[in-house]
Amino acid sequence: MGSLLRLFNEWEIQLLVLLSFVLQIFLFFTGSLRQRGAKFLSGIIWIAYLVADLVAVYALGLLSKSQEENTTHKGTLTENHPLAFFWAPFLLIHLGGQDTITAFSLEDNSLWLRHLLNLIVQVVLALYVFWKSTAWRNVQQLLVPGIFMFIAGIIKYGERTMALMKGNLQNISGYNNSEESKLNHQELDQDASYSSIVCFSLDSAPIVRYLFAGFTLFQIPHGFGATTWRSYARSDEVQLAKLAKLVDVELGIMYCDIYTKAAVLRTRSGIILRCTSQVSALVALVLFVVGNKQRYSRADIAITYTLFMGGFFLEVCAMFMMVMVSPWTWAWLKANKYCVWLTRMSWMLVTSNIIGWPEEKPLWSNRMGQYSFLSYVGCEEKPSSPWLEHVMSMIRKMAKTVGKLFWLSKLLDTKYEEVDKDIIESFAKEIKVILQSPFGGGQKKQWRHLSRFLRSMARELSDNFSAVIIRLHILTIIHLSEVSSVDVETAALVGVCWKLSNYMMYLLVTHPDMLQITATSAESVLEGFYKKFMMMTATGNISKHVILQNLKEFLSKEDSTLSLPEPCKETLEETRDMWVRIIMYAASMSRPETHATQLARGGEFLTFMWLLMAQKSLGASVAYPIDLVSPPPTFGPVSDVRYYAFDFR
Repeated sequence: MGSLLRLFNEWEIQLLVLLSFVLQIFLFFTGSLRQRGAKFLSGIIWIAYLVADLVAVYALGLLSKSQEENTTHKGTLTENHPLAFFWAPFLLIHLGGQDTITAFSLEDNSLWLRHLLNLIVQVVLALYVFWKSTAWRNVQQLLVPGIFMFIAGIIKYGERTMALMKGNLQNISGYNNSEESKLNHQELDQDASYSSIVCFSLDSAPIVRYLFAGFTLFQIPHGFGATTWRSYARSDEVQLAKLAKLVDVELGIMYCDIYTKAAVLRTRSGIILRCTSQVSALVALVLFVVGNKQRYSRADIAITYTLFMGGFFLEVCAMFMMVMVSPWTWAWLKANKYCVWLTRMSWMLVTSNIIGWPEEKPLWSNRMGQYSFLSYVGCEEKPSSPWLEHVMSMIRKMAKTVGKLFWLSKLLDTKYEEVDKDIIESFAKEIKVILQSPFGGGQKKQWRHLSRFLRSMARELSDNFSAVIIRLHILTIIHLSEVSSVDVETAALVGVCWKLSNYMMYLLVTHPDMLQITATSAESVLEGFYKKFMMMTATGNISKHVILQNLKEFLSKEDSTLSLPEPCKETLEETRDMWVRIIMYAASMSRPETHATQLARGGEFLTFMWLLMAQKSLGASVAYPIDLVSPPPTFGPVSDVRYYAFDFR
C-alpha cells in the first residue's frame, strides 16, 4: 500500500494534467449536444463542467505547493519532473473552457464578474509558479516557450470571461457592433427560401435578445427595427412552415449567444485574440521541439506533446464548428460580396447534415414533456417484463411510505413526445383565430359543444389554476378513453389531445416556475386528489378501465356540472383547441428569463410557442397579453388592449 501511495504521489501532477485535458475533450464534444436536449448526458456534463475547473485549479495549487517544498526537501517535483512547471499555462487554457460550452446555466453568465476575479487570481498563481520554479534558471530554453504559452492561456481564459459577460441577459450592448448592422434586412414571403429565413433570423437576433432580456416590443430602441420585424412576421404571406423554422433558427442563435463563445468569436476583436493565442501556442511548440529535452523523462515529454497536439486539435475543431460553420460567417461573406465560391462553400457547411444547421433538422429539442395522472396512481403503461413491473411496484410502495411518491413519479413517469406538424398547425390556427377576435376586428370563437362546460370551468380557472388544470386533464383522459371511432383523422385528433393535456400536466409538475399564473403547487393538489380518490377505490391491482370509471364517479360527486359531452369529432376538435388556448395563455404570462434558462436544456415547447406568439405581437412580456377569461358584462366595456383565450362576452 505504501508503494502505491508513493507511486501516486510521484505521478499525481501528470495524472491531474491528463485528467484536465480529457475533461476538456469530453466537454467540447458533448457541450453542443445540449442545444438539442441530450437529457441522458446532462448530469454527466454538469459534473464534468464543475470537476474540470476544480482539477485545473487543484493542479495549479499543487504546482505552487511543490515549488515551496523545493527549498526544504530533496526529490521534489522540480527535481523529478522539471517539465511539470511548463504545464501551468496549459492549465490556464483548460480553465478558459471550450467554445461549445462556456456557461452551463444562465446563472453562470450573471456571475461573470466572479469569473473575472477567478481569472486574475489563477493567472497570478500560474505566474507565481512560473517565476519561482528553479527549472527556469537551470533550463533557459523553456523560458521563452513558457512565455508564449502564458499569452495563449491568458487570452483563452479571458475569452471565457468575455463570453460570460456577453451571455448575461442584461448585457445587450454588444448588438450595437458594426458587424451586425452590416446585414441587410430580408423580407419574408410565402416563397421565402431557407437562406432568407437565416438572414431574417440573424438580422432579428438583437430584437429576440431584447425579448429574452425582458423588454417588450415597444421598449426596444427604434434602431433595431422591431416594428418592421413585427410587420414581416405578422404577414399572412409567411407560411406556417417558414414561420416555425424562423423561430427554430432564432432559438438556435440565442442558445449559441448565451451558452457558447459564439458572441465573442464573431467579433473582430475575438478573431484577433483567437489568432494571437494560436500563433503564440504554435511558436511555443516550435521552440519546444527544437530545444534540448535530454534531462526530461520520456513520459513528461509525451504528456507535453499530447497537451500541445490535443490543444491544436480542439482549436481546429472549434474554429471549424464555431466560425466556419456559423451562419454569421456566411452572412458576413454574403453582405461584403466576397468571392462567390467562398460564399457558396460557407453555405454548404452551414446546411451540412452532420455539423451544420440543415433546414430539416430542428435546432432545439423539438420535444414536449408528457405526464399523466394515471402514471401518478400507478396504472399507466406497464413494463414489458413481469419482474420489472414487480420492482417498480415495490419502489412505488416504498416511496409512498416515506412520502416521496410525487418526487419518484416525476422522475420515473415523465416521458417525451416529438412536436409534430399536427401540433404546430393546431397552434397556428388558434393564433390566427385569436388575432381575428373582437379586439382584432373579427368574431370571437364559438364553442358549440363545450360552451356550457367551459363557462362552468372558467369561474374557477382564475382562482385555482393548478386544481382546475388537473381536473381538466382527468376529464380529458376519461373523454378520450370513450372514443370509439378508429378512423385516421379521429386517431390523429385523439393523439394531439393526449399530447397537449399531458404537456400541461408536465409543466405543472416539472416546471412550475415557468407558470407564474399558479400559486398552488401541483404536488399538494395531486396528493389531495389522490387521497380523496383512493378513499373510494379498492386496494390492490386494479385495471385501467376500473380506474377510469372510478375517476368519472369521483369527479361527478365533486361537481356534477363538470362533464364533457359525448365524444365525437367536433368535441375532440374543441377539446384540442381548449388545451391549445390554455397553453397559449401560459406562454403569454410566462417570464422571459425562464425561457432563456430552458435553452440550456434543449428548450421547452412553451419557449417555442412564446417566441412564435411574439412574432405575432402576442404575450404579456412581448406586446399584447392574452387573458384567460373575459370579464363579465357587468364590468362594463373593456378599454385595455388584450385578447382572451376564452371570450364569453
